[in-house]
Amino acid sequence: LAASYAGRWEDHMFAYFLAALPHFLAYFASAVALAALFLFLYSMATPHREFALIREGSTAAAVQLTGTFIGFCIPVAMVIGHSVNLADMLLWGLVAGLVQLAVFVAVARFLFKSISQRITDGCVASGVFVGGMGLGMGILQAACMVP
Repeated sequence: LAASYAGRWEDHMFAYFLAALPHFLAYFASAVALAALFLFLYSMATPHREFALIREGSTAAAVQLTGTFIGFCIPVAMVIGHSVNLADMLLWGLVAGLVQLAVFVAVARFLFKSISQRITDGCVASGVFVGGMGLGMGILQAACMVP
């Protein structure tokens, strides 16, 4: 009796896995595309060129972009777990990207007007500050995205 039950349970789990796999692939591919789009648009919107600076070895730019990227990914991950469908996830992912851009604008326009130049000049403290602000705001945003 136990052997027949185990066989049916394993068959059911495998069928569930096969049924869920396309959903995983759709969400994962969409999230990766959204993340790539975010990185591209964010790096184009900031006055300094993060990827060029990182290729040159700038720790400040690397820390800034990494913190901001994680600050984007945390809300997207939360939304993936709670969204009702793929379109819902994509819309909230766009909101996450806009929040990260708003964080940079707020810091660069209202707190430290020279922060972009300081990151370009390699000031690690400036990179840590911007990246940390993006990460912190991403965590707060993720908490607010749970229905």
